[in-house]
Amino acid sequence: MLAWHLWLIAALILLLAELLGTGFFAFAMGLAALAAMVAALLEVGATGQWFAFALATAVLAPLLKKVFREFAPSRRQSGLAGESRHQTGTLVRHHTGELRLKLEGDLFMVRSQNGAELKEGEQVEIVRFDGITAIVKRPE
Repeated sequence: MLAWHLWLIAALILLLAELLGTGFFAFAMGLAALAAMVAALLEVGATGQWFAFALATAVLAPLLKKVFREFAPSRRQSGLAGESRHQTGTLVRHHTGELRLKLEGDLFMVRSQNGAELKEGEQVEIVRFDGITAIVKRPE
């Protein structure tokens, strides 16, 4: 098997790995592997191929991250951590049987602020987050 075959296989694996949601890092490395494949086709030595791969990764990773953030902004409406903001969510039953807070399509562990019993289907106000657990209260 020739070197460019190996670079092509590596590129395909990395491009497929991007489907797992690596934030364009695996995509950048997949494109860099294609650059190394071109170097191999030009009969550059192994050191030159690895240099082309490393250089392309160093250039493409931050570039693609910037492009991704600019043209595909988050669709989440929630605030940043520590930002005070009135938010409500719905309590749903998780497949484990526990109640979870559903907020913008995500599920969070939930605990009542005052120890009151929480019920499935109830709309609750989020007081704060304690780690990944939402502390909630019933709206007044």
